[in-house]
Amino acid sequence: MGDKRRLSDEEIKRLIMENARLNKTVQVLMDRVEQEMDQQQDSFTIFQTAIKLEETVNQRTNELSDLNRRLMKELNEREKVEKKLQIAKKQAEEANKSKTKFLATASHDLRQPLNAARLFAGSLAGSELSAENARYVARIGNSLDALDDLLSILLNISQLDAGGIIPTFCHFRLQDFLGSIVPDYIQTGQEKDLNVRMVASNHVVYSDPRLLETILRNFLSNAIRYTKTGGVVVGCRVRQGKVVIQVADSGIGIRDSQLEGIFEEFIQVHEDHAIGGRGIGLGLSIVKRISALLDAQITVSSTYGKGSIFNIILPQGDADKAVSPFTARAADIVAESSLGGRIIAVIDNDEDVLDGMKALLGKWGCATVTDISADGVLAQLIEQDQTPDIIIADYHLNGDDTGIDAVAEIRAEFSDPIPAIIITSDRDSGLVDVLEAKELPLIYKPVVAARLHALIRHLI
Repeated sequence: MGDKRRLSDEEIKRLIMENARLNKTVQVLMDRVEQEMDQQQDSFTIFQTAIKLEETVNQRTNELSDLNRRLMKELNEREKVEKKLQIAKKQAEEANKSKTKFLATASHDLRQPLNAARLFAGSLAGSELSAENARYVARIGNSLDALDDLLSILLNISQLDAGGIIPTFCHFRLQDFLGSIVPDYIQTGQEKDLNVRMVASNHVVYSDPRLLETILRNFLSNAIRYTKTGGVVVGCRVRQGKVVIQVADSGIGIRDSQLEGIFEEFIQVHEDHAIGGRGIGLGLSIVKRISALLDAQITVSSTYGKGSIFNIILPQGDADKAVSPFTARAADIVAESSLGGRIIAVIDNDEDVLDGMKALLGKWGCATVTDISADGVLAQLIEQDQTPDIIIADYHLNGDDTGIDAVAEIRAEFSDPIPAIIITSDRDSGLVDVLEAKELPLIYKPVVAARLHALIRHLI
């Protein structure tokens, strides 16, 4: 065994055993010397025995010393390797945290112009437009939604890899769950002349509805995207004590040799280039990560050229403990002047967002007071002797200022309580808890016009 070659665990174990054996041998030899010196009276014989035993002891001692040196050297090397591995692990963890933080920041910065564009598009949606221009506005809205979806996917992958997403499980009825999601895709299917339908279900499951929604929306989007004729069916059944959500389509299908790889990043298995909106192959990798978090089994069967069936297998829930964490989705077109005469204060550190908000709220008949800070809004309100009916503030303002601070500052100047809305692209669950504690409703960017309108109407 050369010095340069690393010792295996088995070799180290053998050397330790040899070390113990040599120690025992030396002790036996020493005991023998003492015993024979006591028993033998011949001085010369005793002398010869002593010399012979001394040589043996020296030989064994040298072997023992050499073995100890080799063991110490190997243990030192292993300690150095272990320290390097610990350092590398820590660096990897820090890099992962930095990546997540960077993506979160980049997501916020990228969503600012996206939010402004969505507000302008929303202000046009209800206007009197020609059929052609209305179609263009709709396509702009779809493109902005696709860009927001892509940003969400990138951020979700980073958060999932970093362990930053923790499921919140509850019991809920699948009919409520499906009813809050599938109608969106029924309308999308109609635009492609596809029959998208949902089979009613009375099952209850135990899972995280928010994360489960991401899986189902991915399956539905893919089913519609890769189906030219026919349709898509969403239904549920019970198998072996589990509830199975099925998304079946009559689309282009997947070859048997490609099924295993569809849940990996950047994998695109279909070969029909006539199909638009191919994406970048990240959606199913998100599904794979989320299903692991939910302990939900995902299976797929497909016949190439005829269609596919994607299954989500979930534990059954308790109907007596079922909750309803779903809200109806509003249409994106809102009647003009529907909020006529309302005064709305808007604080955002992006001028384009302020202009977009002013255009959208103005279409609804609102008078707006906008600025990048609470001080600027207050100065205008005081100068015009106005009291706002509602405050809309972005959470991340300049410096360390937040929308929460801005709302508190404006409210402090008026005796009557003023309702407020916080708008943000920050998906941090901790922020949600903070806002709930302060009873401040939250809307995520990019802002959907109808959702904002409905919340304003509700608050005032």
